[in-house]
Amino acid sequence: MAGLAFFIAAIVLGTSVEALSPILIVPGLMGSQLFSRPNPCSGSNCLWKGLWVGTDLCFSTASALDKLSLEYNEVANTYSNKSGVEIKASGFGETCKVEYLITSPEEMSCALQLPVGNYFHTFVDYFVDNRGYQRGKSIRAAPYDWRLAADQLYVRGYYAKVKSLIEEMYSSNGGRKVTLVAHSMGGPVTLFFLNNVVTQQWKNTYIYAFVPIAGAWSGGNKILLAQMSGMKPSELTPGVQQVCNFPSDLVLRLRNTLRSLESIWWLFPKPSVWGNAVLVTTPKRSYTANDYEALFKDMGYTQGFKMYTRTSTINAGFTAPDVPVYCFYGTDVQTAESFVYDQGFPDSQPTRIVYGNGDGSVNVKSAEVCLKWKNDQGNFVSKSFSGAEHGAIVQNSAVLRAVESVVTSLV
Repeated sequence: MAGLAFFIAAIVLGTSVEALSPILIVPGLMGSQLFSRPNPCSGSNCLWKGLWVGTDLCFSTASALDKLSLEYNEVANTYSNKSGVEIKASGFGETCKVEYLITSPEEMSCALQLPVGNYFHTFVDYFVDNRGYQRGKSIRAAPYDWRLAADQLYVRGYYAKVKSLIEEMYSSNGGRKVTLVAHSMGGPVTLFFLNNVVTQQWKNTYIYAFVPIAGAWSGGNKILLAQMSGMKPSELTPGVQQVCNFPSDLVLRLRNTLRSLESIWWLFPKPSVWGNAVLVTTPKRSYTANDYEALFKDMGYTQGFKMYTRTSTINAGFTAPDVPVYCFYGTDVQTAESFVYDQGFPDSQPTRIVYGNGDGSVNVKSAEVCLKWKNDQGNFVSKSFSGAEHGAIVQNSAVLRAVESVVTSLV
């Protein structure tokens, strides 16, 4: 009814839905549904089963975490799934698999998507109901395997699919340029695409605007905590705990999985952003972002420095994308900034966490990396939203109105 009301209002007021910029959503870390199946498989074993976030993760956590883990080949310098399992992000081009985080038991159509674990549902509904957008046509999504960083996404063909999808959206929406709305890690993922995959001429033709929301340009410092001492999934992805009663021993088990994921190393706090600020303190010494090699050695996990180093050059320098940018981010939410340990380091939780400004996950220093683009390119706007928490920012009414003002400025 709300969508119908929009069309009636459009006739009366002279506003045309055809004048709006189509929206492509690029979700953040852990923001795409993942499905798995045995590899090789046969018969009914070839059905794709919900993994993130699925019942296996909720009730058979050890098995699911093992499936989620990646294997890193130092010689080939590449990542692969664990032997015997195949994993994919579901619903490319559709919004339903990013509207909700909880998967159906088996991969199903959008009509059968479980309405649990709201992520982008409020966002999509807002533009469908208030501006007449159509799912599958003028508002779509590009979910991806969030275990990987941009380089491996590129190798596996993700960006070629994104490029084709944008061209398709442009054509099917009357030659209107597309607005890229990216949340959290989706910001760096999209920045890589704009700076390394497509030409300036292509961007001038197909891209109306880039709207990073809570961009994790320099990650979030609590990623350090996850790799040192572990965290619960609910602490990384708010809302998951609503449907999954995770066991008490999950923290260290999850740490092992997180240490295997390329994306987590990519989201480490960058030395170019944090400089010589102390991020970790133990009875032995203090560590800055320039001391990761020593930190991993003292953690007894020297491979960590190799895995961090191989991702540290991806998006290095944070080059401006040379498209109109509207950088939105949350502030004034208590956000972990540094960690103080006693003799239990690293397997025990820190005895004290020092908090600073941010959105609860991404520190302001990381979110404001985009501000450097103001001097590097034209067409740059930034806006902070006080109290907007990281996961919920894409449901925040003020943020929705701000994005609306971007896509409707064609009118």
